[in-house]
Amino acid sequence: EHNQDIASWSAQYQGEPIEREGTVFAPEDMNFYNGELPPDDMLVRKFMVVDPSFGGGDYTASPVCMQYSDGTVYVPDVVYDNGDKTITIPLLVEAIIKYGVTAVRIECNKMTMSYKEELERELEKRGLKINIQTKAAPNNQSKEARIFDKAPTIRSQFIFLDENRRSKAYTTFMVNVYSFRVTGHNKHDDAPDSLAMAADFIERPASSKVEVFRRPW
Repeated sequence: EHNQDIASWSAQYQGEPIEREGTVFAPEDMNFYNGELPPDDMLVRKFMVVDPSFGGGDYTASPVCMQYSDGTVYVPDVVYDNGDKTITIPLLVEAIIKYGVTAVRIECNKMTMSYKEELERELEKRGLKINIQTKAAPNNQSKEARIFDKAPTIRSQFIFLDENRRSKAYTTFMVNVYSFRVTGHNKHDDAPDSLAMAADFIERPASSKVEVFRRPW
């Protein structure tokens, strides 16, 4: 990454060749920080978005996002694991507690709502009840188109950890981001898709839910 040659490194040391042509993200176009976050008085919210995996070798991808008043979004950590929900849900709970996350958005539908419900149960066991919302994947836009659409926001507003400060999961997450292509086949696109979800969250945060009920008197 330092030499701006992720493709060669991934092929030689990860055994996963990356096609350079058609890639959307490159290290020289991204923003990084040394682990020191801006002052707390600039903090707007701490949130996570979750692109969950339900099998098939895909990864559960979830960046921890710190949104600040100047429009920047720092990513101090990520959950990125291809295990089943017995592994990934505890990882999400741990990250939520560690970073004081107050809002979570999970991409799922009626068939996969159990993932959200199980995450809520695990948080309640820890005495936590936070705002967890769900949003179905758009049916009028492909995943590749969504990532490409949000790429300018990811490149300009998101700030990632320097390479020498990352966990193994964070490093693998970033390699997946750099390997994403708009042409050809993507073996995994979970990491860039989760960033596209995060970009959508800051542009369209959760709206308040209004319920009508009968007055008790």
